[in-house]
Amino acid sequence: MPRRAARRGRGPGAAPAGRADTMSELWTRLDRDVLPLVARPSRYVGGERNATLKDDESVAVRFLLAFPDVYEIGMSHLGLRVLYDILNRRPEVAAERVFAPWPDMEARMRASDIPLFSLETTRPAREFDVVGFTLQYELHHTNVLTMLDLAGVPLRAADRREGDPLVVGGGPASFNPEPLADFFDLFVVGDGETAVLELADLVLAALRDGAARAETLRRAAGVRGIYVPSLYAERREGGRYAGTVPIDAAAPPVVARRVEPTLGPGSHPARPIVPITEATHDRLALEIMRGCTRGCRFCQAGMVTRPARMRSVDDLVDLVEEGLSATGYDEVSLLSLSPSDYPCLGELVARLNERLIDRRASISLPSLRVDRFGLELADGIGRVRRAGLTFAPEAGTQRLRDVINKNETEEHILDTADVAFASAWGRIKLYFMIGLPTETDEDVRGIATLVLKVREVARARRKGAVISVSISPFVPRPGTPFQWERQDSVEETRAKERVLRPLLSVRGVKLALRDPRVSFLEGVMSRGDRSLGRAIEAAWSAGARFDAWSERFDFAVWERAFAETGTDAGAFLAERDPAEPLPWDHISAGVSKEFMAGERAKALRGETTPDCREAGCVACGACDDGRAASRGLPERGGEAARQRREFLGRRDRKRKVGAEELSAKYRVRYSKEDEARFLSHLDIVRAIARAVAAGGIPAAFSRGFNPHPKLSFGPPLPVGAAGDAELFDIELTREMPPEELGARLAAGLPRGLAVKAVSRRTTGGSVSSEAEAAEYVIRGVPGLGAMETGDVAERIGALMAAPSVTVERPAVGRDGAGGARPGQGGPPAPPAKEIVPARDILALEALAGEPGALRVVLGLPPAASVRPADIVRLLAVPGAGSVERAAVRRTGLLRRKAGEAGGLEAML
Repeated sequence: MPRRAARRGRGPGAAPAGRADTMSELWTRLDRDVLPLVARPSRYVGGERNATLKDDESVAVRFLLAFPDVYEIGMSHLGLRVLYDILNRRPEVAAERVFAPWPDMEARMRASDIPLFSLETTRPAREFDVVGFTLQYELHHTNVLTMLDLAGVPLRAADRREGDPLVVGGGPASFNPEPLADFFDLFVVGDGETAVLELADLVLAALRDGAARAETLRRAAGVRGIYVPSLYAERREGGRYAGTVPIDAAAPPVVARRVEPTLGPGSHPARPIVPITEATHDRLALEIMRGCTRGCRFCQAGMVTRPARMRSVDDLVDLVEEGLSATGYDEVSLLSLSPSDYPCLGELVARLNERLIDRRASISLPSLRVDRFGLELADGIGRVRRAGLTFAPEAGTQRLRDVINKNETEEHILDTADVAFASAWGRIKLYFMIGLPTETDEDVRGIATLVLKVREVARARRKGAVISVSISPFVPRPGTPFQWERQDSVEETRAKERVLRPLLSVRGVKLALRDPRVSFLEGVMSRGDRSLGRAIEAAWSAGARFDAWSERFDFAVWERAFAETGTDAGAFLAERDPAEPLPWDHISAGVSKEFMAGERAKALRGETTPDCREAGCVACGACDDGRAASRGLPERGGEAARQRREFLGRRDRKRKVGAEELSAKYRVRYSKEDEARFLSHLDIVRAIARAVAAGGIPAAFSRGFNPHPKLSFGPPLPVGAAGDAELFDIELTREMPPEELGARLAAGLPRGLAVKAVSRRTTGGSVSSEAEAAEYVIRGVPGLGAMETGDVAERIGALMAAPSVTVERPAVGRDGAGGARPGQGGPPAPPAKEIVPARDILALEALAGEPGALRVVLGLPPAASVRPADIVRLLAVPGAGSVERAAVRRTGLLRRKAGEAGGLEAML
């Protein structure tokens, strides 16, 4: 696989610091022609703290880690960060990142002929050796095609030639890769930490040897856990699927998944990347345990990640210390499929709290087991902040919980709710499924009965308590005992929802029902064979994008795609004969098919299977020495509640997190340049708050159960605008030399933010209360640069002499220039604004020697609300260009002068 040309050359250039000189032209076009025109441009600029940039001359193999959803979703995924860290530890390997562009960005990229590019260096995706997709969710499939197409990489693997990157997939969807088989060169099945390094070695050897693409793929097939679809063929008999078989001697009949035997500290990033804009799960995430031995029969993740492997408490405490110091996060999330089954969870929470309490950092856990939740755990994870707790009973009746092997009783569920609400938690979330095997009408109504019982517990313990109930249709996924079962049709699901909706329309209960058409597609994608690829491509060609987002999901597009390709989608959801081959039989998920068949038979009899860590090995096939069974489980919640209450810091329960005596206030001036121009005001606030925490700065905190550092910022700067004199105030609990404070802050800021000055404050109000006006320099006003100086002055004079003018503003919505998060919406901005120039524009003049450049001083809200963009729109020559491309720079904030003379003066 010969290396593509034009990959070398890094040096100083027009691009922001850290971008390759050869990429500067692409960055310039993005900066000028694309980013000012899209929602949330911060998704596409990179520059995050702890991102890795390498010298081109030291790099032999380049990986592009691709996540087929937007930045804020992809940066919430721990697996992506882990692989990024592992690859970048190798000196000769460089890993960079890319995320799916939202449709407005995709349209702008196509219009401007901008290829898909990496965040770190703006390098075109096509110039990487490997493009690796994280396949977390079936409804991401069309986004994969969008990203390949934008990259200029042929969609189908059969059409790729020498020099094209290898397209690799990994993640849960790789346990049935067949629907995407035509589009991928290879898949990594199972754990990726070691496999990705072996893949890097393989690619490096192929590059050195000058091996052809086909030979590289044959070599890859010999690596455990790698599936190369082109080396297999799908057999069909009478139009029906009849198996997938190897057609090359290099391909094994069954591809065995990769399993990391242990989880050491080296398999987790010590310095995780800090997102530059808010991620969906924006916190320090730590995987405390991988694998689950509970044996829920519907749960793919619980089956395919066996056996259970745990990190030691010492390693986790060290990783938290390092991670918080490197990121400045104020929340630690302890991740696992079943975190309350971590054997040393009590000790871990206790030790972490001793270190986190003074940092004002909190602990959170994902969905918890109700039989492992006790008073100590409730107190331990709620000492700094209390948001909500999540539990998943899954079914409303004990009979059906036994069928699915969810070994939790109604007593457990109600006791857990009682503990949660008695421990000052105000909200819990409950997850249920409908359409489970053997489900009856009584089971459906049992969901409402159970929720109402929980509601009575809540009302007895806490006024205003809220129970959020999420109900999703069951999808029978590959690699589970229910993989042979049928899935309810859309109509059947809606009928059950009609039963539940009136029963749960009560005060204190918030009901969320998943669109059954989404679950229909999930089932089709997870259970399909290779023939489904044609329908996926047809739907993508017809405009399917971001199907996982409710505002983008268009089921009609998929219906047409199935019809055009002759795909009977519903057939994939029918019950399967256990004697017939399944499209994923050639992929071994670790748990034996015989064990799963036995579990299915027990389910139909209503029999349960105990956790192997309580009852001993159940011979599932995931491990052959019973080592998971030797690990044990933590004490049950009810038993743990009777242990020493001091164990989780109960003796400190009365300790409140309050504000200290203040001793020092400082004002900081900073600049906002380059990539940081595209950050929102809230992004800037988060970045600075994290720099404060990461720098160990003794900030004063607010009182209450949601403490935050006492920071006071100046007026927001428009997204896309630069700033030379941005200000914020910070209160500390002790004095600190200004130069030390500035150095600590600067060390934790992302690229594009820089500390300019720090001064001690003894008098005066906050920045926001003092600032009355802002000075801007605006360059590139469309049409002004081609006008004579006198004509520009005349145009400015006419504006200033007008009694009032009306400026048209674009609506700010999900795709508007205001950069709202997709799905968030919000009220649109007024379509027009009336301005009184003599009152609202304090100064306006052309800059000498710079055609088309202006200096303007505008009053700040609430006295005035004129925006720099308003001035551009009012003075731009119609048809001369896009007003959004004008460059805005705030050069100062102004306050009222002291004394009778009045007037304005620069702050700081």
